[in-house]
Amino acid sequence: MVVFVVKGLNRLINSIILSKFLKQSVILDFITSLFLPGWDVLAYPAHRLTWHRQAQWWQVMSLHIPFTGLYVPKSSAKMPRYLLLSAIIVTVALLNPRALIAQSTLEEMVFSMLEEVSTERLTEHVQQLEFAGGTRSRITFTPGKDSAAVYIRQVFDAMPGLTSVEIDTFFIPGAAPPFNTHPQVNIVATIEGAVFPDEYYVIGSHYDATSDRDPGWNNGTNWQTIQAPGANDNGSGVAALLEMARIMSDPDSPFRPDYTIKFVAFGAEERLPAPLGTGNHFGSIHMARQARANNNLIRGMVSVDMIGFNERYEYTAIVKVNNATATASAALGARYVEANQNFFTRLIMNGFPFANGVYSDHQSFADEGYPSILIIENAAPWNTNTYYTANPYYHKVTDTADRMNFELVRRVTQLNIAALAWNTGSVTHIGDEPLAGLPEDTHLLQNYPNPFNPSTTIPFQLQQTSVIKLEVFDALGRRVALLADGVWPEGAHEVRFQAGELPGGVYISRLMVDEHAQHTQTMLLVK
Repeated sequence: MVVFVVKGLNRLINSIILSKFLKQSVILDFITSLFLPGWDVLAYPAHRLTWHRQAQWWQVMSLHIPFTGLYVPKSSAKMPRYLLLSAIIVTVALLNPRALIAQSTLEEMVFSMLEEVSTERLTEHVQQLEFAGGTRSRITFTPGKDSAAVYIRQVFDAMPGLTSVEIDTFFIPGAAPPFNTHPQVNIVATIEGAVFPDEYYVIGSHYDATSDRDPGWNNGTNWQTIQAPGANDNGSGVAALLEMARIMSDPDSPFRPDYTIKFVAFGAEERLPAPLGTGNHFGSIHMARQARANNNLIRGMVSVDMIGFNERYEYTAIVKVNNATATASAALGARYVEANQNFFTRLIMNGFPFANGVYSDHQSFADEGYPSILIIENAAPWNTNTYYTANPYYHKVTDTADRMNFELVRRVTQLNIAALAWNTGSVTHIGDEPLAGLPEDTHLLQNYPNPFNPSTTIPFQLQQTSVIKLEVFDALGRRVALLADGVWPEGAHEVRFQAGELPGGVYISRLMVDEHAQHTQTMLLVK
């Protein structure tokens, strides 16, 4: 009960702090000047309030005040002032009912969703899948795999905010009889887009498992009796998928995707045991080919596959397929790198150019011409690098939940929510008054062409004459170009970005309007 109350208080205070009223209030500035003369209030990260000494804020370390979500410079002597200031800010906000209305920007809404990710729920899902049906095996055609499908369907069905939950049935014609007539299923949960319902993103995780690297595998002759708990591969990915769907479909949240999102638990991803036939990725091949046959517009596909093993670091990798989709897929991967930086998910990640690989369901969609990436604990999981030691439990009977790093699973889940929400979403506002701040018709648009070499055009729209600053940063946050700085008239504008002397990689354009951070876009320079 105490924990519940504390969490509730934390959420209440954070919602107050997130309000536009506080971020732009002269009252807040006045209170700060009284209690901390010579200090500024700075929204950094964007969803937190941080106090920094004027003219040298970048040099100050920050300290989190428990139960408030506030980050302040480390100074034990001044800590009572910070606590008192926090209390006064909350009091001021409570006196203004408008401050309690859910009027968040999309950026703030994403941060709020990230705080909802539950390690306890992730752990529970993995444990349920590990022992699905009580058999501790999810090899294709086993009862445990079928029990896992039932569990996933039940979890999706309990989410009231989903538009639909459907069973997508397929067969494996090349499997040995009678298994070639046994139906297999993908479980598809959908949030329909509010603006572009016919265009969608697919985020998928396979729910079957294997132990084909275990010494006791015997070339698959004992596939019906050997254990294949698959906690990490791929209980971890399915757990992340279920948690993403729960949070992003929450009917009480103001988040609404502009584009449709399909959360898919794929069947029969792992290679069949030798006695049953050959091949893999059957569920995703079925769905991708259907999408292409129907000329469906899939804006991107992300496979989340074995994301939970690392004994030393919180590290994850992006993998693409080296075919005609490679450039578009790299641009999709770049959005994940940007999300990790902008939303502070604190993951160590590989960078551009991303690794090439075909060892998951992303291959099926890339083969059909759709931009597709894989999020995995390393590229590849049987190799070692600076931040990763080769997984000794990969495809073995020892792949159990007790060997997983659930903090890593939590952060990768947050990364996927951040990237997916930022690229698909908008916010439904409550209340009659428009949000204070930037005009609704002020936008930074996607550059074109993208990817590009050596130059690209960055368009933006201003509703009214404004003081703007248009900048470009590299993946490390260093500014590499200042493209506009000054007063610009209302209307549509375009600025050319010349990158001939810059190395290939991910770059971020950022538009500041009247000293407010308006929006960012990811650009990919290919050389």
